Amino acid sequence: MDYFKTNRRKYFGEVPVKLTFKSKLMILTVSAALLPVILILIFTARLQFELTSRTKTELDSLSRVNISQISKDAYGIIETANELFVQKNKVALNVLRQTIKSEGDFNFTNPLIKWNALNQFTGEITEVSLPSVNIGSKWLGQNTSFDVPTHVVDIVTEQVLGTVTLFQRINERGDMIRVATSVRNHDNKRAIGTFIPAVNPDGQANPVITKVMNGEVYNGVAFVVNDWYVTAYEPYYINGRIEGMIYVGERIASIESIRKTIMDIKVGKTGYVFILGALNPHYGKYIISKNGERDGESILEITDANGNKFVKDMVENAMNLKPDELFIQEYEWQDLGSDSSRSKLSAVSYFKPWGWVIGAGAFEDDYHDSRDRIEATISDLQNIYLVLIVVTLLIILIFTIFYAKRMTRPLGYMTTLASNIASGDIHDAKINLEKLKTTAKFASDKSSNLKDDIYKLYKSFESMINNLDSLIGQVQRSGIQVTTSATQIAASARELEATVAEQAASTKEVSATSKEITQTSYLLANKIIKVSTNANVTSDLAEDGKSSLTNMEQAMNDLAKATNSITSKLSIINDKANKISTVVTTINKISEQTNLLSLNASIEAEKAGEYGKGFSVVAREISRLADQTAVSTKDIEYMVSEMQSSVSSGVMEMDKFGQEVKRGTSSIGEIGEQMTSIIEKVKELIPEFENVSTGTQNQSKSAEQISEAMAQLSMTATQTKDSLTEFKRATENLNDAVRGLQSEVSKFKIS
Repeated sequence: MDYFKTNRRKYFGEVPVKLTFKSKLMILTVSAALLPVILILIFTARLQFELTSRTKTELDSLSRVNISQISKDAYGIIETANELFVQKNKVALNVLRQTIKSEGDFNFTNPLIKWNALNQFTGEITEVSLPSVNIGSKWLGQNTSFDVPTHVVDIVTEQVLGTVTLFQRINERGDMIRVATSVRNHDNKRAIGTFIPAVNPDGQANPVITKVMNGEVYNGVAFVVNDWYVTAYEPYYINGRIEGMIYVGERIASIESIRKTIMDIKVGKTGYVFILGALNPHYGKYIISKNGERDGESILEITDANGNKFVKDMVENAMNLKPDELFIQEYEWQDLGSDSSRSKLSAVSYFKPWGWVIGAGAFEDDYHDSRDRIEATISDLQNIYLVLIVVTLLIILIFTIFYAKRMTRPLGYMTTLASNIASGDIHDAKINLEKLKTTAKFASDKSSNLKDDIYKLYKSFESMINNLDSLIGQVQRSGIQVTTSATQIAASARELEATVAEQAASTKEVSATSKEITQTSYLLANKIIKVSTNANVTSDLAEDGKSSLTNMEQAMNDLAKATNSITSKLSIINDKANKISTVVTTINKISEQTNLLSLNASIEAEKAGEYGKGFSVVAREISRLADQTAVSTKDIEYMVSEMQSSVSSGVMEMDKFGQEVKRGTSSIGEIGEQMTSIIEKVKELIPEFENVSTGTQNQSKSAEQISEAMAQLSMTATQTKDSLTEFKRATENLNDAVRGLQSEVSKFKIS
């Protein structure tokens, strides 16, 4: 063991410094406080990251939903306007029809009128001659000026606030030429002489002519001269044959109410709704731009950083959409007056009746303000958490230092007490015991003190110190008595030796009277009896010393039992900690079940829709509380584990202390065996003293025969001298044993 202690640094390196109980207690408390703090910081950082990410995702989603809804709303506005215009055109058509009838209806007269008929799609001119068209008795003429009134047309135009046209059929195919109109051409004149061919340049039948030639009314959007209008066409008959058609309509791009409504729509902070044309002559051009600043401008060829014509792609993709469909396109865009381009999202739909591409566009950075505010709020919250955490830690640290010092100070005194006892300084142990009593400030109510483990330990130390003090005092006093008796025996032995020497000398003077010999014999007998008595006394004193050692051994055994009792108490504490751990595990399971129940409740609340919202909030709160309970049980579990570790360490230390007590008990046993040996030696002397006494008595009886037995007396004297030498040696051994006992006992310092 010593070799291992000496060489452990060689084999295991530098031995770590052992922490005191106070340091362990402080580390445990601060760690217990620091763990939830770290968890809160981690949770807050993670929450900030998740909220930032989720906020960006939600804002992106919200922006997409927002622009999609605005695009749908704009589509709905235009669709509603279209329906209103269709209804308006029906009313206007009735007004035109009634006005014509009131003026005498259509009729043709000669002579034929020549027309340079202009194809409104191709610009091709064809010369035709047609009968003059009259309403009633009035010829409509070939009026191109708006300064000159055109019969019927201008009247109805003022009434319906739209455009009016009267057509005449050119040929059997159904080509229709404008003979009277309030529609303007490129020269800002009446667009008479332009015609709508029955077949469009792409070879497809013109839908307006097809509908009219079938005797039906056409309601919808149509290309009129040079632009798109919301129109209504109706055939008119002369003698049962379709000879032409009447028209009312309104130019879409000039409908100011729609323009204003669309331009007033705001998307996000700086976004807006724009309209692009998908039909000639407005293909790729702004019909409605931001604040109308770029109306009519073609942006079809605009490209992005990669050279993609994203506007052209937008228009082409929009033309393939169904009425209830839209798509979202992301691109870089720079408005007029802006210093740089910005990322933009546009929800695009297509209103096919008018050939309009409807875009609701929002700049992504418009939604950054909300995200930045949320991030700033989270950051402020995190800073507040950090300040609160630091303050809390400082408070916990102050209280920990205060209570750790208060709790460990008695233990420090007890450690000093144990050290005093181990070194044999019972006097200082008593002084430190009084200091402990004063420092610990035990309650005056004894029943309250008994509940305190430190008080119980204090009482055990007090009892042990008092018992040790009494035992060692008794042993020291007994040792002094044994030493005194041994000294007296030694003096008597020397005195007896001198007497024997005298007797040997007197034998040479044997001529002395027998009375002197008898007296000397009686004196010698008395001395022997006294020595025998002293030997018995010495034996009794040695027996007392042995009894004291036995009591001391019993006290050490009691100390060992007290140590075992402390170990047992610590084991009970360990068992209680295990029970606490079991309860914590049960709480943790209940927390998990609560979490599961709250999750099920949230699912049921979601199913309940609007009626389950309140219950869903409660379920989330229960889930949050269950999570907090789980975190708290983990903290308790950790603290119980640390407490079990400390108790186990205490049990080991008490076991070591118990082993030291056992070794002390063993040493006392060895001293007892030595005392037994001394007693046996002393008892062996008693028969020798009795033999000497018997011999002396025989000499007294044979005093009258002393002369004849002188030789025998001389021999007896010699034997007596030898016996006294042995007795002296035994006395010296007894002295040595007593000095050894005193040397061991002197290590204990008592008051």
